[in-house]
Amino acid sequence: MNDALNAIDNQLRVLSAVTFREAKARLGLNFVGVWTEFGRLSIAIGIFSVIRYFTGSGIHRGMEIVPFIATGVLMFWMFRRTLLFVSMTSMSAERYAFFPQVTMLDIALGRGVVNIVLYVVLSFVTFGVFIIAGVSGPIYRPAYVAMLLIVSGFYGLFGGIIFNALFARVRILRPVLQVGLRILMLTSGVFFVIPEIPYSLHGFALWNPLLHLNDIMRQEYFGKYSADYADFGYAMRWLIGLALFALIFERAARKRKDVG
Repeated sequence: MNDALNAIDNQLRVLSAVTFREAKARLGLNFVGVWTEFGRLSIAIGIFSVIRYFTGSGIHRGMEIVPFIATGVLMFWMFRRTLLFVSMTSMSAERYAFFPQVTMLDIALGRGVVNIVLYVVLSFVTFGVFIIAGVSGPIYRPAYVAMLLIVSGFYGLFGGIIFNALFARVRILRPVLQVGLRILMLTSGVFFVIPEIPYSLHGFALWNPLLHLNDIMRQEYFGKYSADYADFGYAMRWLIGLALFALIFERAARKRKDVG
């Protein structure tokens, strides 16, 4: 029993040390990483809001246009940036060559946790700016909004672990992934809610769990929209499946020797 507890304690120490090291590398001493991410998000939200406005969609079902777009962008960016960040884990393994107790999975988890925490903070700072500026009302249920962002981040974390294992063997998948993410962004509810999709296409569109998360996100943020077509249970089943596949892929791709 004591051996098991000591092993768990050592593993937690390794994971916390890796997470701290990744946070320093990600954010920098002057928080350059934070400002860079905030700038990217601001530009994306501004451009997509203008596009939605001039395409005639305007404000949908009483939801203000800027936070409407921001909720979709932040939800998808959480997933996308975490997936890309974690999928490059093998490129960072050399930094840990002198730490034989550190595995690739430790590094991936550390990188994922750093990005998820960063984007939750950036999201609520963005929402706070909207509320202060008067372009958004108060968040209806902030705890639920945070939880949905974290779920999206874990999609990215587990997806990143899978692609990190695949990239080690099939490097041509990197540009394919970039194209796939662009298509996914257009079909994940960043710019629309499910009732705007033609009913004949619902059967295809609702396969995408990010679409469900985005619709629920609008419900929990605004409080005056009802995500009648979205299914949180379906989204969680996807999360469990991704977690299982990530562990299988990581174990299959793990080298016999230590990291490095």
